[in-house]
Amino acid sequence: MKPAAIAGTRDSIEEVRALLLNNVLVERLSRTFRALGDPTRSKLVLALSLQEMCVSELAEALGSSLSATSHQLRILRDLDLVRVRRSGRSQLYVLNEQAFGPCSPRSCMAWRRTLAPEQAARNDVPVAAPRRATGRSPARDGRRHDGRKG
Repeated sequence: MKPAAIAGTRDSIEEVRALLLNNVLVERLSRTFRALGDPTRSKLVLALSLQEMCVSELAEALGSSLSATSHQLRILRDLDLVRVRRSGRSQLYVLNEQAFGPCSPRSCMAWRRTLAPEQAARNDVPVAAPRRATGRSPARDGRRHDGRKG
């Protein structure tokens, strides 16, 4: 007869095995991490973790074209990582925090340490020296969208 601790482990292994056999879940997880593996999309997620923005503001912050920014946002939207909110004639992109679970950029220090080490340092979070430039744009002054279509 097996000890209770080993039997409990066997049950948990079966639960893990069942989860790993859920191909839909595993494929979604893989697509999400593949999407976030792109530096531009990670920057978009980080920007949207700070505030909601329209596509023209995001493109300006990234130093990218509207078309390229829209393309990257569509990938994030298809994975339900970002959502669109209408405000008058504008479409504002907002981060879907629930889609990230405990890995949300607002709560996960790995995001802050990797993409914005200088901001994490200002928040008294010890970080290692950055290995490469982040390419972040200067902080915004809190302006709202000027009403032009984004």
